[in-house]
Order: sequence, then structure tokens, then C-alpha cells
Amino acid sequence: MTESPNHDEPDDLAVPEKFLRVQDLWDESARTPREVEVTPAQREELERRLMKHQTNPGKYATWEEIRHELEGSE
Repeated sequence: MTESPNHDEPDDLAVPEKFLRVQDLWDESARTPREVEVTPAQREELERRLMKHQTNPGKYATWEEIRHELEGSE
């Protein structure tokens, strides 16, 4: 009887299986976003971007506007 490969090791997985595993980990983390720690550098960057947006909000399209534009171009 041959043993089935141990798929606990990333080296044993094909590339598509590796991507699926990463997606599963990402999805699991996304279910509890408050448990994901933000580093001081990330917090600083978020604050910088928010300040930039608040001082110069610019014009942004809503999803509905984008979808309408895409559907109209067919």
C-alpha cells in the first residue's frame, strides 16, 4: 500500500493548491478584522491618506456609476 503525500507541507502542493491555501487563510483572517493588528507604520500611512483625502477629496465615482458606464459601453 502506498502512502498518500502529506499535504501539510507547502512544498508538496501544486501552485494552484498553494493559492487556494493562501485564499483560505486570507478569508479566515477577514472574518475577524479586529484581530488583525495594524503596525505603527501602517497606521501612520492610513492617517496620511485620510488627511490627504480630507484636504483634497477629489471626485470619485460610485460603484453604480462605474457599472453603468461599463454596461453602456457594450
